[in-house]
Amino acid sequence: MGEYRDMAAAGDAHPGGADGPWAPWSDPDPGLYVHVPFCARRCDYCDFAIVAGRDDLAPRFVALVARELDRLPEGAVRAASVHLGGGTPSRLPPELLGRLLDAVRGRFEVAPDAEIGLEANPEDVSPARAAAWRAAGIDRVTLGLQALDEGGLAAIGREGTVAEGLGALATLRAAGFVSLGVDLIFGRPGQTMEGWLRELERLAELDVDHVSLYALELDGRTPLVRAIEGGTVPRPDPDLAAEMYAAAVERLAARGLRRYEISNFARPGHESRHNLRYWTDESYLGVGPSAASYWRGARWTAPRGFGAWARAIERGAGAGDPEPWVPDRRAGEAIVLGLRLDRGVDLGRVARRHGRAAVDARRDAIARHLAAGALVRQPDGRIALAESSRLIADEVFVDLL
Repeated sequence: MGEYRDMAAAGDAHPGGADGPWAPWSDPDPGLYVHVPFCARRCDYCDFAIVAGRDDLAPRFVALVARELDRLPEGAVRAASVHLGGGTPSRLPPELLGRLLDAVRGRFEVAPDAEIGLEANPEDVSPARAAAWRAAGIDRVTLGLQALDEGGLAAIGREGTVAEGLGALATLRAAGFVSLGVDLIFGRPGQTMEGWLRELERLAELDVDHVSLYALELDGRTPLVRAIEGGTVPRPDPDLAAEMYAAAVERLAARGLRRYEISNFARPGHESRHNLRYWTDESYLGVGPSAASYWRGARWTAPRGFGAWARAIERGAGAGDPEPWVPDRRAGEAIVLGLRLDRGVDLGRVARRHGRAAVDARRDAIARHLAAGALVRQPDGRIALAESSRLIADEVFVDLL
């Protein structure tokens, strides 16, 4: 495993040399992602790096994260944002969550206006926990509702009820978080347009600041994938999912929730500043199993399994080996991620950060997609996905990577 401090020295020298494409990039304040892997159980659709039913490992996890934080690049001094994801970070007892954030603040100067976000499940929310989260400095909570229909929850193997989710949301609102968001999954097995429209009506009544809508992904060998392949669960219709997405975009906009990224909608000022770092080619550092980092040209990912990650930290190694800096690859990634945003991507900025040659190599593909109407040119010169391309974006992205 590579040492983070070694990567820090290489990164501070700027890949490409003093006059290379990275020289203009002054990006000293990364976002910090903490992957908290614990869940009560694995949902039927989930293929993420989690640890189910092992909350007893939480104290060890927090202690290891504190050690991992100390091995991050020395040049990273301030954190522009902190996001606790998972897994289910809301499962951490408040005392351990506070200890985790203390470790973050002990390693980083957290900017006074930094966004500090937490992903939560309804069953973990209580007035006492919500108050503890606020006292710990968390200002943004995203609640994993996933469905506003009892049958929809059952279809994807989610425990709990819609009423419990709505109760948790009310508790969070009463606690006074700056931004409150929810996650929903559409394109579920057996879901109808009529049922989805009813869910959108209920969503409109919730008065949240942010909504993330995810089309159900059938990845890996999850129980849901096996059930669909075995014929015991109906396969979702992608054309119907596209219609559901279009209906959601229209109805959320009518309630003041503007789409700013393919899957994300927000009231003005409530966009996820942490996630915007991923889509705008900014630096971020990750700790915890499977967490990815991107710092001054170096990219590395921690081992996916809790055991492998823990062993790496305990033996004093950094939890990931750096990938080589390849300007062409980084430029393609920056373009594709930027195209996820409604405002599109500034190709000039990509060229300044990763080299003109890497952008020029994609000019023909970009021109072809512009001519076909899959891409559009914005008034400010940015390139963006056409509305008709939003749910088939991968067909465009594959040409640009």
